[in-house]
Amino acid sequence: MKTIRYIAAAALSATMMLASCDELDQYPKMETSSADVYSSTDGYKQALAKIYAAYVIRGNEFNGGSADLKGEDPYFCSRSCFNLQECGTDEIVFTWAVSDELLEISTLKGLNGQSKWIAGAYYSLYYIVTLANDFIRNCGDDGEIGQMKNEARFMRAFAYSQIMDFWPVGAFVTEKDPIGAYEPEIATRSKICEYVISELEDLVEKLPAQNEQYRANKYVAAALLSRVCLNAPVYTETDGKEYYDKCIKYSEVVYEGGYSLENDFVKLFNAENSKRTNEIIFSFYTGQDGSNGNPACGSTTMIICGECNEASDAAKANNTDVLGCTWAWQLFRARKEAAQRFEGSDKRNLFFTEGRPIANVSSIDQKSSGEGYVFTKFRHTNDDGSVTDPITDKKYFSKVDLPILRLSEVYLNEAEAILRGGTGASKSALELVNQVRTRAGVGAFSQADLEATTNGIQYWNLLEERGREFMLESLRRTDLIRFDAYVGDKYSWEWKGGVYSGGSADAKFKFFPLPVAELSANSALYDPNY
Repeated sequence: MKTIRYIAAAALSATMMLASCDELDQYPKMETSSADVYSSTDGYKQALAKIYAAYVIRGNEFNGGSADLKGEDPYFCSRSCFNLQECGTDEIVFTWAVSDELLEISTLKGLNGQSKWIAGAYYSLYYIVTLANDFIRNCGDDGEIGQMKNEARFMRAFAYSQIMDFWPVGAFVTEKDPIGAYEPEIATRSKICEYVISELEDLVEKLPAQNEQYRANKYVAAALLSRVCLNAPVYTETDGKEYYDKCIKYSEVVYEGGYSLENDFVKLFNAENSKRTNEIIFSFYTGQDGSNGNPACGSTTMIICGECNEASDAAKANNTDVLGCTWAWQLFRARKEAAQRFEGSDKRNLFFTEGRPIANVSSIDQKSSGEGYVFTKFRHTNDDGSVTDPITDKKYFSKVDLPILRLSEVYLNEAEAILRGGTGASKSALELVNQVRTRAGVGAFSQADLEATTNGIQYWNLLEERGREFMLESLRRTDLIRFDAYVGDKYSWEWKGGVYSGGSADAKFKFFPLPVAELSANSALYDPNY
């Protein structure tokens, strides 16, 4: 049986378009009809592959051309979500913040619904929901097609999990809603959260224990439940003990899958990371090495080229020798706070520092690519450090898969749930955290370390540990919000609030504004914060 990565290439030949969220109830438009697509098992596989691929591929031609979402810049869902999760945190300074329309997101100051990146994430995620709804409507419950239906349900839950993370309300549409012109129900993220948890709990029971690589199985659903349930008290604005119990329950389910931590941390993010299925529970195949005829500037190509810096000859050598890339976009550098949280012996301390100051003292809108440490976490090198085909602006794109769910996250999720009052764990929070720290080559925490409060932020060291473990993995904003360290002035970082020393941020910035165009298109939609 073909793997999903090769099926995706064929699926992308059928162009689907969505004009606006007010058309969520309508079938995706294809060059071939639904009757043709759903007339064979292969047709179902192609349609399912389209749902998976929509997170990392935006169009059917070279570099996102012939984009599925008309009227939007051809940027990718994963790229938009990366910018929303990383730019406004203590991790990255975006070099081209003004020209790439990321200044307001980067400084948490003056955010508005005109942002192309906010719109890009919003419409891309709802596009996945739309594709999944159409697929599910056309599926029975039995056999191989019934299994594919459940995978589509997983991808819909995954998209909704990100929607509720970014916005306080959103359109809520499933396969049960009618086809035709109507305004969809507008749901709070509390309602969306309960729906996502319910769907994933059902999928843990219905998805197979084993599936092809890049396709959802029961442990993928359980790992996403671990994440969602940990954040559910934020989404539902409750004290959350029942959610922490569920976080622990489904973390324990993941362990039944026989996963283990990868000994060499760097190999989780290199050109051969597809081999790391021992720890990487779920990832997206980017398909950007050209093997499917559709390379593109999203996903891990964007991250690796974004790391590449040309401010000095030494930095250029780092691009070639360490990152395996000669296409230097210089998109971002580390903020001081991100670089300072690592001990020198930490195997996750992945920065190029030669000749570079740790601080970014120049104004965030001045394109000062020579300041701040350069990330080297994602790299286009093989396990032995060699570079078979470097990423260049002429020929090649990234071969690095995009990790979404890793075992180390499940460990740290469960540890936090235990600390916050959850029950049912088979190990202590301290044991779980120290497994991650041992792999990183740093000393064990004590219980006092784990329970410490710093600057009014409870479990500060656990937040810092997550910062070390998941740097550049599109989790940081969510983590800071959950620890009450994002808005306000308990914790500040370079250029928060537009001030070098770090200022305060308005509480409304825990949410992104809804796209202005969407508010105009859907009279039932409202934005309670902007």
